[in-house]
Amino acid sequence: MSTTNIDDIIEDFAEQNRHTVKRFKSSDKAISSNVNIYDELVKAMLNERMAPDLLPYQHKLINEVLTKLSNQQQYLSDSHEYGDTNASSGIVDGDFKLQLMIIETEIERLSYMLRLYLRSRLSKIDKYTIHYISETSKPEEGSQEDTSLVSKQEMEYMHQHFKILTQLYNNSFLKKMPHFLTYLDDTSGGQSMISKPPVNNHVFVKSVSKKPFVISLDEDEDLELTENGIYVVKYKFIKPYVELGDVVLI
Repeated sequence: MSTTNIDDIIEDFAEQNRHTVKRFKSSDKAISSNVNIYDELVKAMLNERMAPDLLPYQHKLINEVLTKLSNQQQYLSDSHEYGDTNASSGIVDGDFKLQLMIIETEIERLSYMLRLYLRSRLSKIDKYTIHYISETSKPEEGSQEDTSLVSKQEMEYMHQHFKILTQLYNNSFLKKMPHFLTYLDDTSGGQSMISKPPVNNHVFVKSVSKKPFVISLDEDEDLELTENGIYVVKYKFIKPYVELGDVVLI
């Protein structure tokens, strides 16, 4: 069943039960389809999976997704209670339960995309922990995080992961080595011990900007990107346009 079909069924369900299930009228908004949220989450997930490094955390979008999931789960809970109470009255028929199952499907698809998005980010944090610790700082109390690279939860996870990693290395072999060789973030001698994301890798991108735009490449070379055009470029050149939303990674 396609995304559009599921959304249409959910919208029809909300319309059909707006008068029958009056006690849930205030919850119509919670079950109404919001294709934009799902599409934006899919785009964020694909960009994150295809990008070799972390993209800025989508604070606003993730908060909207979590709010939507919470509202729908509450609606389902209330609807099941309503169905159990009125099962013998004839008000609730077989379609009622079927339509609730469809809403559960929408919850599952949102939850699945959200998990993919977060797991993609955590895998990069695990792989390049020291790099991202040096690139980010803990937010001050009461500060705004809307534009930060990582969320508060990711920041806590990253520092805890680094602490565990350091303890493991120390207990395994670092304690047996000279002290000057035990620094995990050592950059002396022209050699860096810090693993960094491979931003020089080539990626496939699709331009979604209505207006053509030009990006600069190596050796004074430029590349013009037009709407719906697909290109292969080094990630470091296209990253700013991914964050702006002018292109998506594919």
